[in-house]
Amino acid sequence: MTRTTSRRRTWRRFGRGAAFAGLVVLAAVAGFAAIVGVAAVTTWPAVFLAAGWVVFALGVVLAAAVLSAPRRRRVAVLTLVVLSVLGGVGLVWPGPTPVPPTPPGTQWTILPDGSRLAYQELTGTGELHDTPVIFLHGGPGVADMAGDLPYLRRLADSGWHTYIYDQLGSGRSTRLPDPTGYTLDRGVADLDAFRQTIGAQHVDLLGYSWGSTLAAAYLAAHPDHVAKVVFASPGPMIGGASDVTDLLGRTGGADLRAVLSQALQPRALLAWILDRVNPRAAHNYAGDAEMDTRFRAISAAAAPALYCHPPNTTEGGDVGFYANATLLRPAAWRDPHPALRHLTTPALIVKGGCDYLTWSSAIDYRDTLPNARLVYLPDAGHRSYAESPTTFLATVDAFLAGAPLPVPPFTATAPPADYQGPHT
Repeated sequence: MTRTTSRRRTWRRFGRGAAFAGLVVLAAVAGFAAIVGVAAVTTWPAVFLAAGWVVFALGVVLAAAVLSAPRRRRVAVLTLVVLSVLGGVGLVWPGPTPVPPTPPGTQWTILPDGSRLAYQELTGTGELHDTPVIFLHGGPGVADMAGDLPYLRRLADSGWHTYIYDQLGSGRSTRLPDPTGYTLDRGVADLDAFRQTIGAQHVDLLGYSWGSTLAAAYLAAHPDHVAKVVFASPGPMIGGASDVTDLLGRTGGADLRAVLSQALQPRALLAWILDRVNPRAAHNYAGDAEMDTRFRAISAAAAPALYCHPPNTTEGGDVGFYANATLLRPAAWRDPHPALRHLTTPALIVKGGCDYLTWSSAIDYRDTLPNARLVYLPDAGHRSYAESPTTFLATVDAFLAGAPLPVPPFTATAPPADYQGPHT
């Protein structure tokens, strides 16, 4: 055998091996697609996972045909066994399910369908105001009662009887067995039920991020029950393009790697994709406790992006994955603009200079509500009440009390020169 002949055979074997590897990758992609496709019509994990494995196995067998006998069968079997085991570990083995501690002083109220909302009541001190304040957390599904309470206690110390509750599907509140039940209309109904629980005819709403979206929807549906409303770092009033890329754009280095290492784990990625096509199938595949734990790790890693100057440590809150993923579907929203344009309810919009959400979203609130003012905090990020608490709370206190604002309203449409967030 000449050296040239030997070299040619080596290259042929290498070429067949490379072709086999490429076809195995295609088989894996086809198997993943089969899982998603079958999950669109069934909620049984055993069925859609088995369908994916069958498609993958057939692909490996066909890929083995590029190898010459007698090694064809042995290579195919070995490849199938090894990758099936690895795939089983990645897609079938559930993750950890630790549960965050319940903050001391937490109470619960029962909703008409038997679901429970966890809440805290902060009694106002000093000269008390008549109207209670309800704080609406962000996300959706990103409750952080333990982290938010210190700032809300300062508001209570200014005489405002203040409430905070974990929205359905997050925190210590009930998770629904069917995630399609998380809708903006349901959030509005729960907020109205909570208002009735505390016995208030009128309330002031303090909505943060997604909480602003919920506050706007509630105001549109129940204007007679809202005295004043504050939209802090407001999320969009209607569904649209995802803001995840803007958030990740402010997440760098080790934090970004931590986010991606969690989000791109096979089981977590598949659950998120399944939620796009069939939330019930996703929920049956990976339950609340597991996905909440995964989402909490992602939330903690991305938390520094919520600040201009991140603190040394950040927490992930007490989050709800399915409330977040399902409520971010545009079909779960209703446009409140037509109703809000005719209301004279006093409104305050607070926008930070490093907020990862768009400037145009804040302007939309101001321009839609006839009696709205916008306050700009240049040295605050998305979590403005935590990064600039003194200015934020003084401004909110003055607004709710009907006093002059300590920060003059921002009246222009274009963002100021020092604004660091996205424009649209």
